[in-house]
Amino acid sequence: MYNGLMSFGDLHGPEDPEEFSWEVNLYEGQELRQVDERTAGVFYESGPRAFAIDAVAAHDAEGKTVPTTLSVTQPNIITLAVHHRDGRFVYPVTAGEGWEGGFQSVEIEGPPDESQLSHPPLLEPASPPSPTCLVPDLTGRTLRGSRKLLHQTHCRLGAVRGEQVRSAHVVTQYRQIGRSLPLWTKVDVKALTGLQYSRAN
Repeated sequence: MYNGLMSFGDLHGPEDPEEFSWEVNLYEGQELRQVDERTAGVFYESGPRAFAIDAVAAHDAEGKTVPTTLSVTQPNIITLAVHHRDGRFVYPVTAGEGWEGGFQSVEIEGPPDESQLSHPPLLEPASPPSPTCLVPDLTGRTLRGSRKLLHQTHCRLGAVRGEQVRSAHVVTQYRQIGRSLPLWTKVDVKALTGLQYSRAN
C-alpha cells in the first residue's frame, strides 16, 4: 500500500528488478491519473486534484543520478521504474538524490605526530652582519701598507698630512682604533719619511 513514501531496497546488479509497484487507496469519487512521466495524481471525479505522487529519485555508488519514471499501471496501482540496466552505473543503486560529482579525495592536515613533537622546528640561520669599517691601528705602517690594511677592514685612506709618498710611515691617525664606522669610511693620517720618522720616534 502507498502510504506517502516510495522507496526500494538497494539494487546490487542488473539482475535486480527495475519496477516496483504500490496500491493507492482511493476513496469514493477519486481516481488515479497520469500527469507526466514522473508524476501521477489522485483527482476527484469533479475535476480538482487531491494530491500528487512524484517518482522517487535514485543514484549509483558514485552519486550519478539514475533515471526514474512513474506510471499508472492499473486504476489504483502506481509503478516506479528505476532504469539501472543500461551499463552506465556503478552498483549499488540507492533511492535518493545523487550528487553527480562522485567522491573527491580531500587531504585534511591533522595534529602533529610524535616525531614532529619530539623535534623542535629548525630555526632559520641568522643573516651575517652587514660589513662595517673597523678602524685598524695604522701607526708605524707605510702609506702603502696602511691603504692595504684599510681595504681589508672595509675602510679607505683619507687625507694624508705631512709626506705623501708611499714609503712614508704613519705617525698619527685621526680615527679611534677599533671603532666601528659606516662602510668605507675614510681615515685621515699624518705620515713622515725617513729621517723625519726616526726623529719623531
